[in-house]
Amino acid sequence: MRVLALDTATEIGAIALVEDDLLLAQIQLRVEKTHSQHLWRTICFLLAETGWGLEQIDLWAVSTGPGSFTGVRIGLATVKGLAWVSQKPVIGVSTLDVLAWSVTPTPYLICPILDARHQEVFFAFYRCTPEGSVRMIREPGHESPLALVQQIREPAVFLGNGVRRYPEIFRDRSGPRALIPEFGSHPLSGVTLAAIAQQRFRRGEGRSAGEVSPLYLRPADAEGKKKESPGGNPCA
Repeated sequence: MRVLALDTATEIGAIALVEDDLLLAQIQLRVEKTHSQHLWRTICFLLAETGWGLEQIDLWAVSTGPGSFTGVRIGLATVKGLAWVSQKPVIGVSTLDVLAWSVTPTPYLICPILDARHQEVFFAFYRCTPEGSVRMIREPGHESPLALVQQIREPAVFLGNGVRRYPEIFRDRSGPRALIPEFGSHPLSGVTLAAIAQQRFRRGEGRSAGEVSPLYLRPADAEGKKKESPGGNPCA
């Protein structure tokens, strides 16, 4: 199965081309303003370098948020347009899910944290299962960083750009409970996104482009949603 995975939910975007469990190409790029400035030409570059055409993509994978409203909207609109042109299924994956899967296996509570601005963070709680999977044990939400830390009373793996945004809280106030990987604020992996999408597709979760929706956790984010329309082939 050939998968193109696209994440633009945070300031560091990722695009990956994966065939079954083999990574063929991946680009991760930090942008200061918007991913739309580089997205199309990066996709076209990766397709050209691997010799793939849009018609050869079997599955499109995209991060659905939470994260930057603009970034999530750009990623979804792009993948929806490509899926509409190619008539291939789409799998949307929560940004928090992708982060949680990136630190498996671990016996500790997993808490991905994303900067939500307005002195808040987006988060969810996960645990690894004996089968090697990851299970969400608390639904995604948003809190102040301090309120989130006060809820955690056991060792927990903190990761995501929210850790970098509020280091004095997640590193200092959490004390020994905070288990922060060396690259604890690392960008999301397109490879991980593709792997999750393939697993869900095999369970029958593939959808058409119009059925994939962003994950908004605050009314203000949802109110800002703009109408998305499918586009043509940018690499033609």
